[in-house]
Amino acid sequence: LYPPVPMMVREAARDERLRDRAVRRGAQIVLSPWHLHRHERLWHAPDAFDPARFATDNGRVCLREAYIPFSAGPRVCTGAGFAMAEGPLLLAMILRDFRVAPVAGRDAMPVAHLTVRGRDGIWLKVTRRGAG
Repeated sequence: LYPPVPMMVREAARDERLRDRAVRRGAQIVLSPWHLHRHERLWHAPDAFDPARFATDNGRVCLREAYIPFSAGPRVCTGAGFAMAEGPLLLAMILRDFRVAPVAGRDAMPVAHLTVRGRDGIWLKVTRRGAG
């Protein structure tokens, strides 16, 4: 649940009340997919790698309502569809020819800049399949 962009800013289109607070038209609102994707009221074990989470009833609801790695609505990333097609294709092509494993002792620590990345990179051992 690592969104490519950890936070985004939107402008309130109209006056609104949110949790008993006035939000005026034109106010800047910061949305954080990073935190939303880790909210324990929404996700079971949010920091665990668990692709099966999306097959549960809760996961299907959250996928529609709380999973916004590319934003949502009229300001959704125009490249989201392309990324969701290209990403699995490239991953499949890499995994077809190579074995990929994490390097022991070099766990990735995510940090938020303009995009999310590993603080010291993401260390992987890549071995060509069929190599002895």
